[in-house]
Amino acid sequence: MKIKHAPLKCWDIYGMYLVNQAKHFNKQIEINILNTYKKKYGWVFNIEELITDSDFEAAILTNNQKQIEWVNKGFSKMTGYPANYAKGKHPSFLQGMNTSQSSVETIRENLKKGVPFNASIINYKKNGDAYNCNLDIYPLKDRNNKLLHLLALERKIRMHNGL
Repeated sequence: MKIKHAPLKCWDIYGMYLVNQAKHFNKQIEINILNTYKKKYGWVFNIEELITDSDFEAAILTNNQKQIEWVNKGFSKMTGYPANYAKGKHPSFLQGMNTSQSSVETIRENLKKGVPFNASIINYKKNGDAYNCNLDIYPLKDRNNKLLHLLALERKIRMHNGL
């Protein structure tokens, strides 16, 4: 007796579609939140284009004193810290024993320049695990070129040594 097989239904492809839809939905939420800040503070910056075109896991918005005002859900997933814990802190709370001081200094120097830049740094999760993080940092200014906020878009860098 020959067994007949039903046509293969590709749940993997549909699953990838759902994952992409969820990413798009989350990015739209992030755009809406950041556009609210943009209207409130008068940033001269295309938030929608940046968020839509960027590949990132975590987004962190700090004021010009470098205190965290908002983080996205990806921040909590990446670091293990809830948003309400991060709010009001400086992003340096994520640094630890193996964080390179030269990386910290490079970031400080670039922040003083007031232009977008890319850097990487070793940060630490709430559980103490280290991870290598790539940062794209964007100064958010008003029409008078006054720095009001900084937006960091972050993603983990997969390393051979497990970080």
